Amino acid sequence: MSDPGMQRTKWSDLVVPFVVIGVTAYVLLKFAYTDLLQLDYLVPTPIAALAVAELVAARRVRAAVRHDPHAKPMAALVIARCVALGKSSSLVGAGVAGAALGLLVRLLPDVRIVRVAQHDARVASLLFIAAVFLVAAGLLLERAGVDPNRER
Repeated sequence: MSDPGMQRTKWSDLVVPFVVIGVTAYVLLKFAYTDLLQLDYLVPTPIAALAVAELVAARRVRAAVRHDPHAKPMAALVIARCVALGKSSSLVGAGVAGAALGLLVRLLPDVRIVRVAQHDARVASLLFIAAVFLVAAGLLLERAGVDPNRER
């Protein structure tokens, strides 16, 4: 019997936060973008760093779950926390990707004529890439904690 508590995140589960946050960000930025400071290139750094850390964790969790002979053992609670982290990170990454895309769409009309818009569009592009990377890393971490011998 499978656990009805938590189901694997599907790509379709990520569409809602992506679209809702993307549209919300676009609408808010349509009216308030000119009041904001120029974005710093460090904005995507925490998202990218978290994605890298989750990829490393996913490798370790997968090895422990599959009883790899060279893997260090992990407590079941730690594995469960990693799975939950992966699930939440994929949802957050989808939301951040939506916000970054909303910002990019807002900036498109001004990108050729306003230097700050060009700069912010580059930062938003990097943020979008980092967020998509976080979504992928989160999904990998979530799936790493699934026992391959367990029924779906």
